[in-house]
This record gives sequence, C-alpha cells and structure tokens, in this order.
Amino acid sequence: MPRGLLSGINIPALLSAFAAGLVPCLLLIPAAAVIAREDSVRLENREVELENIRSRIRDVRSRIDAAETDSDALLKEIQETEQAAAEVSARLRDIEKEIAAKTARLERLEQDKVRWETRLESQRSNLARQIRIAYQTGHHDFLKLLLNQEDPALVGRMVTYHEYHNRARARKIAAVKESLRNISNLQASIREETEDLQSLQSDQTARLEEHRRYRNSRQKAIDDLQAFIDKQDAQLQHLENNEKELASLLDRVKSDQLAIQAYEELPPFQSFRGKLAWPVNGRFLHRFGEARKGGKLRAHGVRIAAESGAEVRAVSAGKVVFADWFRNMGLLMIIDHGDGFMSLYGNNERLLKKPGDMVATGDTVARAGDTGGQNQPGVYFEIRRQGNPLNPSLWCRR
Repeated sequence: MPRGLLSGINIPALLSAFAAGLVPCLLLIPAAAVIAREDSVRLENREVELENIRSRIRDVRSRIDAAETDSDALLKEIQETEQAAAEVSARLRDIEKEIAAKTARLERLEQDKVRWETRLESQRSNLARQIRIAYQTGHHDFLKLLLNQEDPALVGRMVTYHEYHNRARARKIAAVKESLRNISNLQASIREETEDLQSLQSDQTARLEEHRRYRNSRQKAIDDLQAFIDKQDAQLQHLENNEKELASLLDRVKSDQLAIQAYEELPPFQSFRGKLAWPVNGRFLHRFGEARKGGKLRAHGVRIAAESGAEVRAVSAGKVVFADWFRNMGLLMIIDHGDGFMSLYGNNERLLKKPGDMVATGDTVARAGDTGGQNQPGVYFEIRRQGNPLNPSLWCRR
C-alpha cells in the first residue's frame, strides 16, 4: 500500500474543523513520490549551486595566490633595492668623511701657507735690511780704508762676511718659496681630489634617490596588491561562508531525505494498532467520545493529566506538519505518519519541533502544559486517518 506525507493540505481549515467539532472527510493526497522527486530536483539544484560556489572559491584563491606571488617578487626586488641603497648610503658616508678630511687638510694647508708667506715676507725684509746694512757698511769701510790707510784685508773680510749672510738668507728665501710652491701644488691636488669626490658624491646621491624612487614605486605596487588580496580575502570569506551554509543545508537535506526514506520504509501505521505508547503517562481527564460543552459536541481525542513541563513523546515516526498556537488547543503539534494517519498533541507548554522536522518513535516533541484555556496541565491527544478521528485507546497500550 503506497504511503505519503501530508502535503498540500489546508492546515488552518483542518484545525478549524477540529475546533468546531466537525468530522470532515478530508482528502489526503499520498504525495511521497512527488515530494521525493521535488526534493531530488531541489537537491540537484543546490548541489549545482554549491559546485558553482566552490568553482568561484577556486578562482578567488587562484587570484589571491597569483597576487601573493607577485607581491613576494616585488618584496624581493625591494629587498635587493634596499640592500643596494644601503651600500650606496655607506659609500656616501665614506665620501662625506673623505671630503671632510680633505677640507680640513686644505684648511691646515692654508694656515701653513699663511705662516710660510709670513716667514717669506720676514726673510725678504731681513735680506733687504741686511743688504742695505752690508752696502752701507761696506761703502763706509771702503772710504775709511782710503782715508785712514787701514788694512785692506780687514775690509775684504767684512765684505765676505756680509756676502755669506746674504747667501744664507737667500737660501732660506728659496727654501720658503719652495715650501710655498709645494703647498700650492698640494692644495691644487687636494682641490682636484675634492672636486672628484664631490662629483662622486653627487652621482651616489642620485643613485640613492633612484633606489628610493624605485623602492617607493614597488611599495606602492605591493600596497595595491595587498588591497586587492584583502578584497579577494573578503570575497573568499563570503564565498566560504556561503559554501559552509550551503553544504550544511545539503547535509540536512540529504539527512532529511534519508529520514524520509527510512520513514517511507517503516511498516504501515496500521500495523501499530494496539501497540503504540501513550504520549505521556497519566490519568485521563477526558476520554474519546465524551460529551463536551454541555453535550453538544463529542471529544475527538483524549486529554491526559501531566505535570507542567513533562515530556510529550511522538507515538510513531513521522514528519511535523504543524507546530504553532491554535484556538482551543493552545500550542499544538501535528505529525503526519503517512497513509493518511496523523497524530495531534495540544495544550502544550512548549513545542520542541518545527514544521518539516522528521521525528522518530518516542522523540520528545513538546512539553505538557495548560495552554488553550485549560485549568489543569496535561496533553490533548488525537489520532486521525483521512481527517476522521480514531479512538486512541484502540491504538495505544496501557
């Protein structure tokens, strides 16, 4: 006998009929095969969507890997550039030290030159004075020699003495001039070397600036790549979250399909007649068929006393098709068991399952309560087939 889940049924209309106490002949369509096909199509579409997301994830990761590879290459270039710049900076420091040393030496040479020029001027002055004195002395001695008839040898010795000192003075002047020439030559050489160093310094400074510009341009490229990577990372995170959610959904769908398959493979609900456990253990507050509301209506189920919060268990495996508040029944849950059978659990304090959930026999689906205007906690329980109420006492064992 084919079995089907409750599908396409107007639940509010059905519940209105329950609340009114009517017994409609409700047509339940055994749609298990149709639902299975629809679920299979939805699952296939979801799997295609998941594969598309994973393909996009692979593309994004590939772009991130390529960007990171480019960034690593640029970092290596920056490393090489900065090392070269460090060498240039070190060379510049050495050049600056050499220029400073040569400048200091030029200053010392200039001071030496001033001293030698002062000494030269002094020697020249002394020589001129000495020549003047010698001339004057020699001329006086010659006249005296002529007038006094003195020894000519004495006058000769005096002239020789003055000539000796003049030659010595002249040699000193020549030595001073030589020193000044050497200083001038050395100054010229140092100035030439300094100019070469300054030219080299200018070249090195230009190279250093070129390295810095190159490094800055590469750093800008790295920053752009990092911004691209960050953007791709954000997109990747979003896609991975979507993948995780969709994969989780597919797992749930597949789990639901397995549950539905297992549910479809269960023995027919009809075979459980007289073997079901009651949803709660307790005394009957109302029995099936008892008069309600002044004898105008008959109870279509039973109401069982239970402590507030007591576990309400599914009497058989099935699918939750309704879980919400409904008038006169409070918090109500309806479970479809296939073959047109369903069970109802009302007056609950809390519902633990939601529509679409698959439940197994004995699963706790709600907590007993007094909702729906009851003055005593418990559970209202019905079993129906094709919308017709059945006596739960014939189906559940004590």
